[in-house]
Amino acid sequence: MKNTIVVGAQWGDEGKGKLVDVLAEQSDLVVRFNGGGNAGHTVMHAGETYKFHYMPSGMLHNKVCILGTGVVINPKDLLEEIQSFTDSGHAPKLKISARAHVIFPHHQLIDEKGGGKIGTTGRGIGPTYSQKASRINLRILDIIADDAITRIKDALRDVKDMLLADEIFTEETFQQYCETVSAEYASYGNQFKPYVTDTEDLVRIATKAEEAVLFEGAQGTLLDLNYGTYPFVTSSSTLAAAAFVGGGAIPGVPIRILGITKAYTTRVGEGPFPTELGGDAATNLREAGHEYGATTGRPRRVGHLDLYALRYAIRISGIQELAMTKIDTLALVNGVKACIGYKIDGKKIDYFPADAPTLELVEPIYTDIPDIADLSKDEWKTYQGKSKADLPESIKSYIKFIEEFVEIPITILSHGPERNETIVF
Repeated sequence: MKNTIVVGAQWGDEGKGKLVDVLAEQSDLVVRFNGGGNAGHTVMHAGETYKFHYMPSGMLHNKVCILGTGVVINPKDLLEEIQSFTDSGHAPKLKISARAHVIFPHHQLIDEKGGGKIGTTGRGIGPTYSQKASRINLRILDIIADDAITRIKDALRDVKDMLLADEIFTEETFQQYCETVSAEYASYGNQFKPYVTDTEDLVRIATKAEEAVLFEGAQGTLLDLNYGTYPFVTSSSTLAAAAFVGGGAIPGVPIRILGITKAYTTRVGEGPFPTELGGDAATNLREAGHEYGATTGRPRRVGHLDLYALRYAIRISGIQELAMTKIDTLALVNGVKACIGYKIDGKKIDYFPADAPTLELVEPIYTDIPDIADLSKDEWKTYQGKSKADLPESIKSYIKFIEEFVEIPITILSHGPERNETIVF
């Protein structure tokens, strides 16, 4: 299939950035379709580490990359990311949807005041999506308009009463804010003009020409606004279906849906986590996997692989294949387990709870997994281009067990951060 949608199959941080970078080499167009600067995609190439928050991971392949309509954008942060990328010797082929919504400083202030109980990144993502749904926010097309300053001032006046009531501003500080931000964001709009276009049309043209389009999702399926562990979720849809709404994927065109999962489970922020580890076991796994957030730097919560949650994510997002990352990390820890079901009050349940408090009560049903073969980097590379049957028995057994439980194949195995530390079956 020419087109591929890549989504996280857990609570985010699964390694999508690296996998998109690998897949982008065979793609003509790479499209981000949801989220904003709360995404943190880390890509390593030629010994250099690149951290993308906005720009699609395919940038390093000099591909045309799109920020779609479903993305919310902080112009200041994106321009800084573009400049940093340019300073590193690259020329970004970036296109931005005119319909994408704009994050303003007051969105961040609202987020900082109320987002702590959810564990947000504080980047204003939720308030921006909220005001988008309320039809009182501005889009990129507004800040690049000739009358951008007027449009921005009018939009700020529309939310003035709310901002004053929430004590985000006083009357005096709001007036100062209004003047400063309207000029500042109109200036950003002028810098954005070369990048802004009808991105959905670019996707349509590429699809019609049978070019390969890669759709890149942010966060993970279990953080989806509708189907995730609500209210401890993100503010956009993280399912593969969001690529059609926020990225311009065309219904009816054959498409491959690839889900990314770690060989264990992690989570950043608040919310239920049935297989979470504590104490030394958590510390050992966190350090072995270098589990710290690319966006926040916060230590990630870590735990055993939750196959029950993974199977749920596969079903609701329509995932057809899996890529498994950090398989090499498991060789550095002992006592590997996998969750194959949940119990509540000692009784096995046959559903994934929609209610976060109920999910907090579940008791995981575990099965022990044999310790994974401890291979050096050079030994891992000997398996490049080989089949699953060629892998060490412990790894082969682990993969087969997972495939049988979730009922889809693992087609990619990642054993390190570099591009070439990837086995494609």
